[in-house]
Amino acid sequence: PAEALESVAACPLCGETRRKTLHQNLVDAVFRVAPGRWNLYSCESCRCAYLDPRPDVASIGRAYDIYYTHAAPGTRGGQGGLRKLKLAVDNGYLNWRYGTRRRPASRVGIWLMNLSSLRRQKRDAQFRWLPKPATGQRLLDIGCGNGDFVALAQEAGWVASGIDADPMAVAAAKQRGLDVREGDIGLFADQANCFDAITLSHVLEHLHDPAAMIRTIHRLLKPGGIVFVDTPNIESRGAHRWGSNWRGLEVPRHLVIFSRAALLDTLAASGFEYIQTRRRTAVRKSMYLASLRMQAGQSPYGRQPA
Repeated sequence: PAEALESVAACPLCGETRRKTLHQNLVDAVFRVAPGRWNLYSCESCRCAYLDPRPDVASIGRAYDIYYTHAAPGTRGGQGGLRKLKLAVDNGYLNWRYGTRRRPASRVGIWLMNLSSLRRQKRDAQFRWLPKPATGQRLLDIGCGNGDFVALAQEAGWVASGIDADPMAVAAAKQRGLDVREGDIGLFADQANCFDAITLSHVLEHLHDPAAMIRTIHRLLKPGGIVFVDTPNIESRGAHRWGSNWRGLEVPRHLVIFSRAALLDTLAASGFEYIQTRRRTAVRKSMYLASLRMQAGQSPYGRQPA
């Protein structure tokens, strides 16, 4: 409703008022729970994209009535011989690279992964390219959802915890015995220099003030600490190819969609150094299929077209 909307007169990242219209009359074609039509603009300075108007802080929760982080993870069925072999190769690499202790495992996986860059990228992304932790090092996953990554980080040896504003997601994580709290970064308002790593996977684009979040993360990290960010790129090949049907838009939940330059500038302005970027080519197939289905008027999570 109109009273639950707020106008955005300037870029939420750099404050620039000059902009151009990127897409008009967008709809929630992903979860189909948020009515209305939405306009997305591109900042003339940092080239990020942002909604105007957008749901305000008090009303944005209505757009998450159905969301994939609510459920606990599923389980796989039995494994055939080839799947067991692939599992042993994966586990051998993960045990060596991230410090897990998975079985079955083959040390051959350490060098076999170098022959399959996409497969290695998928496994590295699963563990977010983090280093092996020293004993007692602490990790915080912001927007942890049902706790999938908190569980993986614990497996790799981190003292891992998570926060999420979604009570259903937090309930699912707690059912798994994970250290997860309901709330936002304000839970740590009086703390500093307390984490060795902080991760955000597809969180920044959901925030009304992502730059403030990055500044807070810098305060919470110990000197030499690491932040990991995974977020859609408004200048990606997929965004250019699929336009208003690109899965990465996800209005009105995605409030600010970064360009590479906007993300790097925001991190640097907050005091971060030694910034590396990685292109997630391994997700291209799933993103393109989701966008194709949306273009055809189908759910991105459907089975057709395949």
